[in-house]
Amino acid sequence: MKLAAYLLLFLGLTLIGGETLSASGNNSRLLAVLNSTVPTFDVLLHINVLPTESSPPLSTEIDSLGLESIIRAEIKGDWQRARAVLLLAHEARTFQLKHAIYETLWLELQQTPQVYDPLKVLDFYEHLELQLDVPPALLEKVYQAFVSRSAQLLSAPFYTYSRSANFPLVANLLQRLTLSTLDYLRDILEALFEVVLSLESTLSVAQRLSIFSANLTQSALANVQLSRRAEFQLDPTALPALQDNLRYLLEHPNFSQEVEHSLRQEVYALLPSDERVLYTAQKVCLRNVTNDNAYIYECPQTYLICSNAWDLKKASYYVQRGNGGANNSSQFAFYSTYWRNRYIAMESTNQTAGNSILKNIYSRVNINWWRVIQVQGGGVALYDAATSGSVLCGGNPQYWDGEERYVYTRSAQQFDANRRECTWSLEDCSDVA
Repeated sequence: MKLAAYLLLFLGLTLIGGETLSASGNNSRLLAVLNSTVPTFDVLLHINVLPTESSPPLSTEIDSLGLESIIRAEIKGDWQRARAVLLLAHEARTFQLKHAIYETLWLELQQTPQVYDPLKVLDFYEHLELQLDVPPALLEKVYQAFVSRSAQLLSAPFYTYSRSANFPLVANLLQRLTLSTLDYLRDILEALFEVVLSLESTLSVAQRLSIFSANLTQSALANVQLSRRAEFQLDPTALPALQDNLRYLLEHPNFSQEVEHSLRQEVYALLPSDERVLYTAQKVCLRNVTNDNAYIYECPQTYLICSNAWDLKKASYYVQRGNGGANNSSQFAFYSTYWRNRYIAMESTNQTAGNSILKNIYSRVNINWWRVIQVQGGGVALYDAATSGSVLCGGNPQYWDGEERYVYTRSAQQFDANRRECTWSLEDCSDVA
């Protein structure tokens, strides 16, 4: 085939990041497309550029080296030089030549040690995305390589018994992923769980998800995605460990600000029902588990709080969430939807360690915070957030006075001995008018 030759000579071509494509001496082999109408590239030139006095003049003699050899010479084992070749591909006059350069470049990069660094692969992938006419199949191959390399790196912490070991490369990768779409992490997690769950128990994997704890969104997604796995659903021992992970996340004051709404809802759905309503219900009702009809609200004759029969208006409370205490842990306040200016409040009194009770729970205008702790077997316990020394109890008729069915506090140390009295069911009363 006869060719109409138009030689394109690239001199000192500036690259991304300030690099230049130096084409001096015999070490630089540049591509020239001789005719954009030719369906495939026909000529590869070996061009010597910027001759010195001692070097021969510029040559346009056709070299017998193949495209792979030319790209290898341009890269010289340096992953960063891939940008130079991408820029050359951008200048190519035919789609076929562009595609050939992209494919050959990826084959060549896979021969370098840097291909095992997922951040290098991600960088190359994102540069490919910026180019026009990159074959979708090639983009997918590079992306899958990135996902695979990332999963391999992230699997390292799952194979160590040390909870204090540092993995700086893992930390760097997770930090970089915060700048990318969350879909990247979703795909990586799927590949990661496919590997580690074939070698480790589901419980062990759940316990090691703390490697994602530096970022609330990443940690939430990792736990949610593990919960969807068939291995997790077949192993009941893993759920409590995963729920502990979620409680740790929820202790963070910025959880609701940093984690987007739909992901937060998936996190809440994994909690026991009593805990879940603290985050999802507009209004809640608190019922003592000793009786199916023992709801907290004001006593009939006093400002003390009793466990009363269900009342459509008085039994519901708004939940206010906050953080406090030495560990800045989660705490909750219950604000009457009926009175609109009163909280379930504990009057500060020195609680004795014996099996005695104090009738010191009132309806007060001042906010009062409670720590809500899940009870094994269902329900929650409410401890005063200020000291954690008292626990809210009720349901024992010996402490009642006629219709005044008082709730009361016991020493927190007495919870186990009075577990049923001191356990409450939190019910979603959002539909209550």
